[in-house]
Amino acid sequence: MDRTTDLETALIFVIHRIKEQATASGAPLNEEEHLLLENLPSANVNYPVATELGPPELVPRNINLERLCALAKAAYLSDRNINPESLDWEFALAVFTLSRHPMWGVLHSAGVKLYRRPLWDRLFVIIAAMVPVIGVIVFAVKGPQTLIGWAGVVCGTVAFMLLIYFASRRIEQRQLMNYIAKCKFASRNISWKTS
Repeated sequence: MDRTTDLETALIFVIHRIKEQATASGAPLNEEEHLLLENLPSANVNYPVATELGPPELVPRNINLERLCALAKAAYLSDRNINPESLDWEFALAVFTLSRHPMWGVLHSAGVKLYRRPLWDRLFVIIAAMVPVIGVIVFAVKGPQTLIGWAGVVCGTVAFMLLIYFASRRIEQRQLMNYIAKCKFASRNISWKTS
């Protein structure tokens, strides 16, 4: 799996579909919308940052970004009506999520959803979260009576929680890569490949 090629393929597909939808709506993208679509900001610059107490400053709406999201939603719904089995949009969302690309936000606001996680995933997360808490309770009852012993318990708990965090991130990446491979296998004859 080549992540760069997948990212380029997903970008070409989504940008092409948004442009097609804009043309079909009778109002093609203007220069500013086209530039925004090609160069989305890496972070959402529309959220105010509180620098002092009191109400945050009002930030004007980004009408161009809202239009791109609406066009992406219309294109997604249109494609879903034409071919419900297609995984093209889900493939793109999985690639953007794995690559942490800002186009993820556009697809998310368009209503594109990834696979539904199994119920046992949630159960494992709850169990993993409870293990450090139970460990601290057990050590509190029978635990060490010295300050160094308690420091060891706290450090062990923090280390275990960090291990759980990084392991869950790794598992999520592996699941995304497997989902991308599934989407690619399901649509071998993709008509929107680079030409």
